Amino acid sequence: MNVRINRLDPNVPDPVESRRRAAGRVVRIAYAVGIFGVLGFFVVYFGAPFVFLSGPGIVSSPRHVLSLPFTVQVSRMNVKPGSTVKAGDEIGQVYSPEQETIVATYMRALSDIAGRSAELRVKARVAAESLEASRAYQRETETALERIAAMASTTTTFRV
Repeated sequence: MNVRINRLDPNVPDPVESRRRAAGRVVRIAYAVGIFGVLGFFVVYFGAPFVFLSGPGIVSSPRHVLSLPFTVQVSRMNVKPGSTVKAGDEIGQVYSPEQETIVATYMRALSDIAGRSAELRVKARVAAESLEASRAYQRETETALERIAAMASTTTTFRV
């Protein structure tokens, strides 16, 4: 059924058609969102078991922080779920690369202390060796001061 619409000016859009077109667009978008939502639900619901596997096997995991100072990797577990553990029993073994970092930091600090103590020993020896020369210079200065003080014609500025 074709209905011919007679308008006064063909360049002016019809307000009824404009509203129908906009309303139809909104309905199509809402319908598409609903269809894709249902389709997405089925994909996630039935596709999740293929992505997130469950069952027996070996589980490997990234490093986890067990306590604040160290990040460790669990390398061996000696207990199983439901085991009775007493005080002093070994539960497992962990490896921490941060422990090696701490040891290296301590070794650097010890070498720094050894270097500084050697430097201080050299400075102490130089000071002890130059002590006699400094005392001789002091005696010469005191002798010159006594001679200047004996002169009556010297000014106070010169004596200072």
